[in-house]
Amino acid sequence: MTMEEILKEELEVIRVSKQEKDALNKVVELVSKTIKTKVSKLNIKAELFVGGSFAKGTLIKKKSYDIDLFLRFDQQYSEEQMREKFRKIFFWFKVPKHRTKVRLIHGSRDYYQIFLKQHKNICIEVIPVLKITKHEQARNVTDLSYFHVNYVKKQLKSKPELVNEILLMKAFCHGQKCYGAESYVSGFSGYGIELLIIHYGSFIKVLNELINYSQRMIIDLVGYYKTVEEVVKSMNHAKIQSPIILIDPTFKKRNVTSALSKETFARFKIVSKEFLEHPSIDFFVDKPIDISEFKKISWDNEGIFAVIEIKTSKQPGDIAGTKLLKFAKFLTLEISKSFDIIRRDFGYDDKKTARIYYILRRKKEIVIAGPLISYKDAVEGFKKAHPVWYIQNKRIFSARPTDVSIKEFLKHFKKSYRKTIKEMSIKKVKLVK
Repeated sequence: MTMEEILKEELEVIRVSKQEKDALNKVVELVSKTIKTKVSKLNIKAELFVGGSFAKGTLIKKKSYDIDLFLRFDQQYSEEQMREKFRKIFFWFKVPKHRTKVRLIHGSRDYYQIFLKQHKNICIEVIPVLKITKHEQARNVTDLSYFHVNYVKKQLKSKPELVNEILLMKAFCHGQKCYGAESYVSGFSGYGIELLIIHYGSFIKVLNELINYSQRMIIDLVGYYKTVEEVVKSMNHAKIQSPIILIDPTFKKRNVTSALSKETFARFKIVSKEFLEHPSIDFFVDKPIDISEFKKISWDNEGIFAVIEIKTSKQPGDIAGTKLLKFAKFLTLEISKSFDIIRRDFGYDDKKTARIYYILRRKKEIVIAGPLISYKDAVEGFKKAHPVWYIQNKRIFSARPTDVSIKEFLKHFKKSYRKTIKEMSIKKVKLVK
C-alpha cells in the first residue's frame, strides 16, 4: 500500500462515527444541564464550557471516551471557596432518570468524574477553573484551557483540512505510546499535537521536521521571541529542559511540550523514521507488550526473561502511574547492580498495577568501589569488610562472583528495602514470570 492509501484507510478507522458522536453529545447535554441547574439553585457564580478534543472536533475513536467540562468560577472566589462550592455542586449529584456514579479525583485542583450506567464507556470529567480574561490572572494551568480551546477552534475553522492531520498524528502517537503529558508517559499532549499540525500543516511534515533535529528546537507559532536568548531569559528554566520548546500561542511564558522527555522524543524519532521509510497501518495500533518477542530475544542472547508486577496504594491515573514508574526506575537501578539489562519495558494498566518486563544477563562479578587509598582508616575498614580486594587508579575495589537468580535477588531486595518500598507507596512487588 502507498502512504496515501494507508493514511486514508487509517482515517476511516479513527474517525468517531455519527452514532458515537450522538451518544457523546447526549451524555454531555444531560450532565451539563444537571450541573447548570444545581449551580443556579446554589446561587454560585460560575459558567460551564465544553473543552478538550471533543470541543475542538479532534477526538479519535477509542473504546472509551473522556470528555472535559470546565466550570469557570468567578474571580471573586478564593481557592478555598472554589473548592467548597465545587464540592457542594457534586454532593448527592444525580442526572435525572439515570443511574449516576460520581468519583472525586485528587490533583492540583480536585475534580470529578461522572459516569452514567447506560453509557459505561463515557467518562465526563468536570474540572474547576477560574474565569479569567488575561493570562496573568491564572492561578492554575487549567485556567488557560478556555483560551486553548478557542485558539484551536479558530485555526481549524479557517483550515478544516487540518482536522484529519491531527487525528492521524494523535493515532500515531497513541499507537507508539508517546501520547500524553502524564509523568509516566512524558509524551505529547493533545494540545501540543494540535499546535504542531497547525504550525507545519500536515502529519507527514511534522514527522519529517522533528526527526531531523538532534538538538533542542524552538517552535514559536506567533513569533513572540526573536532569539533563543529571549526565550531562555523570559521562561522558567525548569520548563524549557524538554527537547522541543513549543511556545503556547495563547501565553508566551508557557512551553506546551515541557512534559516531553528526551527518552520519549528519541523513541518517537526512531519510529517516525521507520514509518516514513516503511509505511504500515501497524504503526497506528496500540499493541500490548509482545511477550513472545521478549522470549525470543532472551533466547537469542542467552538471557533471563523476567516479569515483575508492582502495585501501588495511590489513586489510579497520573498519580499511580507516576509512583509506579518512579519505583520501577529504582528497582531497575538495583537490578542493574547484579544483572546486565539487555532490554526493559514498562506497562501500566491505568489503574493501580504495572508490570516491568526484563531481559537480563547475570553479571560474572559484582564490583564494589571503595575509598581512595589515601584515606588509610577507611581503606582498613574496607579490607575487613572485603577480604578479597585490589587497587586500581589509586582506589581500592573488591569484586565477587554472582550466581544469584532473579527470584533470590527480589527476595533480598524486598527484605533490604522494606521501609523504602512502603515510603514509595508500593503495596506489592512480585515475580510473575
